[in-house]
Amino acid sequence: MSDDDRLRGLLSDAVSDIEPENRLDELRASVHPSPRVVPVSRPRSWYAAAGIIATAAVIGVVAYVTSVAGDRSTDLGPATGTGNDLPSATATDPAATEGPGASTGPHARPLAVYFLGHGSQGDVLYRETVPVTSEERPLDAAVSSLMDDPTDPDYRTGWYPGTLVSATASHGVVRVELGPISAGRPATMSQRTAYETVQQAVYTFQSAVGRREVVVQFLRHGKPAPAVLGVPTAQPVGPGRVGEVLSHLTIGSPLEEQPVQAGRLVVSGTSNGFKGRVTVTLVRTGASGDTTVLTRSGVADGFGDPNRLYPWRIVLDTSGLTPGPYTVVATNDAPGGRGAPATDTRVVVLR
Repeated sequence: MSDDDRLRGLLSDAVSDIEPENRLDELRASVHPSPRVVPVSRPRSWYAAAGIIATAAVIGVVAYVTSVAGDRSTDLGPATGTGNDLPSATATDPAATEGPGASTGPHARPLAVYFLGHGSQGDVLYRETVPVTSEERPLDAAVSSLMDDPTDPDYRTGWYPGTLVSATASHGVVRVELGPISAGRPATMSQRTAYETVQQAVYTFQSAVGRREVVVQFLRHGKPAPAVLGVPTAQPVGPGRVGEVLSHLTIGSPLEEQPVQAGRLVVSGTSNGFKGRVTVTLVRTGASGDTTVLTRSGVADGFGDPNRLYPWRIVLDTSGLTPGPYTVVATNDAPGGRGAPATDTRVVVLR
């Protein structure tokens, strides 16, 4: 037997002890407070070099699969048909997880929670990022956050305390037990607001699970609810089209009422506007009214696809400005250059 044959035999022995695992159940288990640890009980071969090479190869494949499954920050990709015959697509704002305040400690992770706000076509969804500790199930955090007041006073929730009871996830479906919320649409509520309220829950629960193909089944006493606020929910509901449901512009960072140091103020978020243009102004409110102290424009990373939101980032130089509260105002041009622009604001405290 040649040296090459012996080497091939050693490598074959080392690799034969390593079997690919099905990662789907482990990824689904990420909605629980502590990740499942998969013990490795196989004895390590004394051929250390070959074993290390084979193990590294498997780890690399697992890391790649996990990364692809969890990282959907801006590429929404093809839509998936759902129970309400609307394509499934989720927009995420990478800036929301990068900005200060997105995490309160080493064991906290961000959860995107969606809220109602005014848009050019009526109510649309804006997102806020809340920290979730490793001891808290993301689905539980989603339930409580949907029934809580948003940080930004320009937003609001359609889910009041008690209207949501619990949420569990399995096999691509989040099952949400409802509390006392009307099956029919109230006379004072528009059809669009009712639809956006249901979508508020769908987008938030989808964020909690971390999978864009997830659908939501609303339940009453453990059975599918025929309708919520007049919106049909007998079948699982998927997220609606990004361009129809979400705001065409959102500020991800800074956060509302966030203290910032004078100097370099980074404003970032997502947008889908005409030719990608985004304009940010810094406004100071005084006794004589509002005064624009800074204005700067930039371009998002893309434009044109109605089912995508593109990240943008603009830096303001606040050195030399008087300390105190300022309002950051971000606007874009309506897609196609027609219609009203989308706007979002944040109040920051300059130190």
